[in-house]
Amino acid sequence: MKVLFATDLHGTTWKYERLLRIAQAMHVEAVISGGDMLPKSGDLFHQDKFIVHYLDQHLAQFEAAGIYYLCYLGNDDLRIFSDLFDETCGKYSHVVNLAQRSFKIGD
Repeated sequence: MKVLFATDLHGTTWKYERLLRIAQAMHVEAVISGGDMLPKSGDLFHQDKFIVHYLDQHLAQFEAAGIYYLCYLGNDDLRIFSDLFDETCGKYSHVVNLAQRSFKIGD
């Protein structure tokens, strides 16, 4: 199984877009995003806008590509947006918020 691990994307959209391109080019089965996913510059209380206006569509692309996206928020991501993040991940069968969870792919 090919897995691609990334961390500390901090809401930088070109990094997210590159991650998708690399995952597709390398034919990985899963991407693991290891925290610090949301923007840490500007007003941190707008991280919810990033989830709604960018991250949701980004995750939809992984869903469409059939690539598992396993992720969790990190120390720079405000906890007040954990429920919104979890709801957003829950919209997709190939996207899993790993916070306090385990997930098995195949055998």
